Amino acid sequence: MLKTTLVTLICLAPATSYAQVFSATDQEIDAYVIADRNQDGYLSLTEFRTFVQAMAKAGQPTAKTIRTFGAYRFAFGIVDVNKDNRASPDELRAADDDYRAN
Repeated sequence: MLKTTLVTLICLAPATSYAQVFSATDQEIDAYVIADRNQDGYLSLTEFRTFVQAMAKAGQPTAKTIRTFGAYRFAFGIVDVNKDNRASPDELRAADDDYRAN
C-alpha cells in the first residue's frame, strides 16, 4: 500500500523531481519504503540509517562508503538540504548524484 502511495505521490510531483525519482531502482524504492517506518514519505535520521544499511548490503557504492565510516549523521546532514530533519527522495537522489559526480 505504501509503495503504491509513494508511486502516486511521485506521479504528482513536479517534472524535475518526477524524472529524478523514476531513476530509482526497485531495490532503492523497496529499501526506502521499508526504512520509512512511520510511513510519512520522508526518512528521519534513524530511518536514513536503516536505508543506508540496506543499500550498502545491496552493494550501492555511496551507501557502502557511509557505512564503512559510520558517517550516518554526517551524510544525513548533507542530504537534508532544507534542514527539516528529514530526507526526501529528491534530496537523497540529488546528494547521491552530487557525490558520484565529485
